[in-house]
Amino acid sequence: MWSIFDILGSSVLGAMLVLMAMTAMDRGIQGFINQNADAIVQNELTETTYVIQDDLRKMGYGIPEAHHPTILQVATPNSLRFIAHLNSESDYYASVHGNTHIDDIPDTIEYVIAAYDTVTIIDTTIVQYGITRTIKVSQETTKSGMIGSITNPAVFRYLDQIGNPVGIMSAVRMVEVTLVAANPNVYLSDEVLAAQDPVERMDMLRDILRETYWRQTRVISKNLRR
Repeated sequence: MWSIFDILGSSVLGAMLVLMAMTAMDRGIQGFINQNADAIVQNELTETTYVIQDDLRKMGYGIPEAHHPTILQVATPNSLRFIAHLNSESDYYASVHGNTHIDDIPDTIEYVIAAYDTVTIIDTTIVQYGITRTIKVSQETTKSGMIGSITNPAVFRYLDQIGNPVGIMSAVRMVEVTLVAANPNVYLSDEVLAAQDPVERMDMLRDILRETYWRQTRVISKNLRR
């Protein structure tokens, strides 16, 4: 009789140990995959910010002060267009564009934020927004392409000389850029998939879908502050 109890007890204990091991392995796999996904998102966001910062510093470059009001042409939370002289010097992007022509015609840089994909994870929907960058340089082919993917549609915020939000382009002296990104291709553990309470499941998903956040205040060309 006691032998049967010993066998049953050992079986139960063994099953518990196997279950614990499987749970620990599942969580380990989830953490490894999701941390790598986070690192990829962070690297991509960093590369995107470098491009935006570099462009914003060119805003109004080479534009005469008399034409200052024309530098900003579109200024909304999800779009920004401005002019600058990008090929006023012979070394303008020569290594990238392969030409060295010079002119005094204003060139245009434009950013547009628009939804391009929707990802559903169980009962949570994530909208992905693409950052499309377009450069129009005189005597060159217009170049346009998506340089990043984010989860916030409102990217640009426009400020005056002391940092207060403004609603008219003529008063803009600084631009605040906010980017939020998340990788929806995450690994979901059995615990998340089995959660019955929607609120509890939402909290679990929020922990897994850790958003990468970047904000840069006053990324602006000094030409707007003349």
